[in-house]
Amino acid sequence: MERRTRILITVVIVLILLGYLVYSTVGGSFLYYRTVSEVKMDESLHGKPVRVIGKVVKDSFEEKESGYRFKISDGKEEILVLYKGILPSTFKEDAEVIAEGIYERGVGIRAKNLLARCPSKYITK
Repeated sequence: MERRTRILITVVIVLILLGYLVYSTVGGSFLYYRTVSEVKMDESLHGKPVRVIGKVVKDSFEEKESGYRFKISDGKEEILVLYKGILPSTFKEDAEVIAEGIYERGVGIRAKNLLARCPSKYITK
């Protein structure tokens, strides 16, 4: 095999490995968030990872030994969120949250991550 062919094969292998490394590292962060209504309407999301945005429904928050339970809403639909972990400091009723986890039809979202979006201090009144 001539030297030029070996260099070309080596470069192609390195590029493939580099592409795989980038995809495996960043691949999950391309998951954008959906509304509660979109998740409930899309049957193909059952058992799949989702990011759902909604406001915490008033009087729905419960703290259990197994974690936290609360509902989020997009103004049209509501969905239950089950979460084990530390709540964000800005979490409260009526706060906008993004729940990231597995959607289970009939159960809700088993969230692994929970982000509470803070209201901007710079909104004009």
